[in-house]
Order: sequence, then C-alpha cells, then structure tokens
Amino acid sequence: MTQWEYRIVEDSDSSWTQITKMLNELGSQGWELVSTRGKKPGKLKVFFFKRPL
Repeated sequence: MTQWEYRIVEDSDSSWTQITKMLNELGSQGWELVSTRGKKPGKLKVFFFKRPL
C-alpha cells in the first residue's frame, strides 16, 4: 500500500507569477497539488500537496 507525505503551504503576499514558480518547484520535487483554498489577490491562499514516501 502506498504511504503518503503531506504538505500545506499558505501564501498571501505573492503574485500569481511567484506562486506559479513555487508550484513548479514543488512539482519538480515530486509534490502533487491536491487542493487549494482562496483565489482573490491579496487574500490568503492555501495549497495542499501530497507525495509518496
């Protein structure tokens, strides 16, 4: 059975360009984005990730 590691990233100050860069960096490390909360600029954005152990 696959075991998972989870990570939560909160961000409220970054532009969408910076967030895209962060998401690509995490993806290259094997993290899979599974959910998000918040969409409006200047508001808290929360990203939920998982990757196999």
